[in-house]
Amino acid sequence: MNVRDQYKNMEVPQIKTAYKENTIPAAAAMMHVTGDFNLSTLIRNANFFGYERVFYIGGKKHYDRRGTVGTHNYIDVEFVKTEEEFMTRIKELEYMPIAVENNIDYKCHNLYNFDFSMNALFDNPVFIFGEEQKGLSKFVLDNCEHIITIPAKGTVRSLNVGTASGIILGHYSQYFNW
Repeated sequence: MNVRDQYKNMEVPQIKTAYKENTIPAAAAMMHVTGDFNLSTLIRNANFFGYERVFYIGGKKHYDRRGTVGTHNYIDVEFVKTEEEFMTRIKELEYMPIAVENNIDYKCHNLYNFDFSMNALFDNPVFIFGEEQKGLSKFVLDNCEHIITIPAKGTVRSLNVGTASGIILGHYSQYFNW
């Protein structure tokens, strides 16, 4: 079992309960992606940084869980069929939708210049990551309060979605006392 020492002698239900008691009020979401390992990486990243839950929009319920290294057992993973269903669900749970996107014609905020701690809108964010080839849909982008981007310094124009989720989720988690 790949868990921190404080969880080593616990059963899965006990670990999940202890985890839920120590999460930050935030979630992550991913649009359907081609590769299962991107979803697994997002789930693992969300768990590592203490997020409440993960949403998978438009994907299949059955995915290759090996990449989660067991973290799918401890964090809530919720599957929603459509973007509209997702937006309804996050409003019910009082999450603020924030898109993570690049190379688009929308006004984006540079991750490293945006101060989350100074913006009351960011209580309970859900960071939404898109498909690697298609990105996020116009519907999702139009229904997000803000769009965050990771600025590129090298020659490639984008990151793999699993990697991008680690950067964004880790960056936001710094605003919470551990």
